[in-house]
Amino acid sequence: MQPSIAQLIVQMVSPAVMISACGLMLLTLGNKYARVVDRLRLFGAEYRALKKLGETATAIDTARKRDLETQFPHVFDRGRLLRNAVLFFYTAILFYVGCSLTIPLGMPPVSLTLFCLGMASVLVATVFAWRETLLSYRLIRHEAPDFPGDQEG
Repeated sequence: MQPSIAQLIVQMVSPAVMISACGLMLLTLGNKYARVVDRLRLFGAEYRALKKLGETATAIDTARKRDLETQFPHVFDRGRLLRNAVLFFYTAILFYVGCSLTIPLGMPPVSLTLFCLGMASVLVATVFAWRETLLSYRLIRHEAPDFPGDQEG
């Protein structure tokens, strides 16, 4: 028995809920990614300025340069994790759109496969976002190592 047009539309809209959820995550992660990229650019500019000082650098300049050398790889790693999360959320959207488009074509195995691939992409993206959150906390701990109110490690 063929599904009615209304049933097909309802089935096609179901992946749209997941697309919307991915969009919300992309909004958040996109903003975080932009801030990390801006921070990397500022670090790079500050590092180049400190490097130009050469022999005229003070002890504070040298300490800041070392601090930037320590932090830069970690902030870069945050950017990589966020980029990967964003890419996997976009991949999930691609699979959900494909799922939605194959439903009216009467290809249930293909639709289900695409939906499951979308869910797997969401899972991978969430793991990347989770790892980035942990790394960002470690960086905060590095920047404020003697904060008296923090007992968590």
